[in-house]
Amino acid sequence: MILFFTKGSVDSDKFVLFCYNHYRDLIGDESLPAQVRILREEGSKPRFDTDEAHFNLSHSGGVVMLGISHAPIGVDIEKMREIDFKKFSFIDAESEEEFFEKWTERESYLKWTGEGLRALKCDIPDGAHFEHFPVYDGYHACVCAEEQNIRAYDIDPSAIE
Repeated sequence: MILFFTKGSVDSDKFVLFCYNHYRDLIGDESLPAQVRILREEGSKPRFDTDEAHFNLSHSGGVVMLGISHAPIGVDIEKMREIDFKKFSFIDAESEEEFFEKWTERESYLKWTGEGLRALKCDIPDGAHFEHFPVYDGYHACVCAEEQNIRAYDIDPSAIE
C-alpha cells in the first residue's frame, strides 16, 4: 500500500491518476495497466477500471490524502479542531486527540466497506485493521485495510498536471 499526501489545491481526479502512475512505478508491477480510468457509479465509491488496484481519497483543511493498494482500502485525514462532544456522543472520547483518532478510524472503515457516512453510527468490528499517521502538524490520518507494508510520499502539488 502506498499513501500519497499533498498540501494545497489540486484537482482530485488528476491527483489520483498522477499518483497511480507513481504507484505502478514504485511497486514495480508491470502487470498493472499502464493507464486507468476512474469509474463512478451511483451508490458506490469511486474506483479504478481494474480490479488489480484500489484507491480511496480524503480531504481536510487544505490537505489531500490518497491510498492505493492491491486490496480494498479506506482513508481519512482530518484537521484537528474543537469538537462539540455532545453532538458526537456516539464516539467515546475525552480529548480532541482521542476524538480524531476514533473519528478517522470510523470514517476510514466506512470508506473501506463502501458504506460511507450513511452508516456513521454503526459498530466497528474488533477485527478491523487500522494504521494511524501523524502526517502534518494539526492533522490526524488513518487507513483501514488488510495489514500490509505501507509507504508514504509527500507530493508537491505543482508537479500534478
